[in-house]
Amino acid sequence: MNKPQLKHIAELAYRTLFRQAPDLCEIQETFYGWVVFLASEKGRVVVKFSREIGRLRKEVEGLGRLREAVSCKVPEVLFFGREQGYSYLVLEWVDGVSAHQLPTNKEAIQTFSHSYIDILLSLHDVSSPEGFENDHGEFEPHFTHAFEQWMAPVYRYVMSDGSPFSPELKESYLQLWEMKNRILTSMSPQSSLVHDDCHLGNVLFDPKTYKVSAILDPCDVGFKHREMDLFHLYDVRPELNLVEEYTQQHPIDDEFTVRRWFFSLWDDAKHSRNMGWYDEAWLQDKVDKFNRCYYQ
Repeated sequence: MNKPQLKHIAELAYRTLFRQAPDLCEIQETFYGWVVFLASEKGRVVVKFSREIGRLRKEVEGLGRLREAVSCKVPEVLFFGREQGYSYLVLEWVDGVSAHQLPTNKEAIQTFSHSYIDILLSLHDVSSPEGFENDHGEFEPHFTHAFEQWMAPVYRYVMSDGSPFSPELKESYLQLWEMKNRILTSMSPQSSLVHDDCHLGNVLFDPKTYKVSAILDPCDVGFKHREMDLFHLYDVRPELNLVEEYTQQHPIDDEFTVRRWFFSLWDDAKHSRNMGWYDEAWLQDKVDKFNRCYYQ
C-alpha cells in the first residue's frame, strides 16, 4: 500500500464530509492495513484501509452486531468508499486511551478489569438457540462441526505447498487437526456472540475513571464460543489477570489450559492465511506450550 496515496484518499474523504481540509492528518500502520486520523474544528474521523480483500465489509457487519450487544461505545460507520483502487471505511473518532497504556496502580487495574469483564460477560450472554454460526450465516448445533467448517480453509492453507509453514509445523498442525474432536468435545454446548480479537489493543479506557470507553476492531464477529475470545485476554497485558477475573464470574473447566493454546495456534494460522504473516519461532513456542499442557 502506498502511504502518501492513502493519506491523500483519506483527505479527499474528509473534504467530502466537512467541505474543508483537515488540520490534522496522521497515518499509522496496523496488522491488517493502515489507519488515518483526521481532525479540524468541523469534526474528527478515522479512515481505515485493509490489505485483506473483504475485511472492511466484515468490520462493518461486526461493528453493527457489537453495537447492539455491548454497553460501551462502538464506532459508527459514516461511509464505505472506494477511490483509486482502494476500499476504505470512514469511522467516527471515539474518545479514550488505548488499554495498552493503562496505569499499573491498583485502582486503575481493578476498575478497568471489572468494567471490561462485565462487558465481555454481557456480550457472551448473547446466544443463539440454533447453535454456532458459520461464515455463510448458517448454524451448526455442535461446536466441533462448526469449528471444522471455520478452520478447514485454514488447515488446507497451512498444509498446502505454497504455505510458509515448515515441515515440522505442518506435522504439528496435522496432529492438532486430528486431535480436535478429542480436545473440543468437553466444551459447554452454548454459543456466544464473540468479538474474535478482544485483546487490550482493541479496547479504549477513560483516563479519568479507568472504565472501558470503547471497543474497536472486531475480527470475525459471530455466534461462536466464549473461549474463542478468552484466549485473547492473555495476548496484551497478561499481568492484569483478566481471564482469572472472568472465570470468577463464569467458571471454565480445567481443560481450558489446553484449549487456550489450541485456539491460539489456529488463530495465528488464520491470520497467516489472511495476511501472509509467519513467525516460525513464535508458532513453535506455542506448539511446545500446547504439548506441555496436553501431555503433562
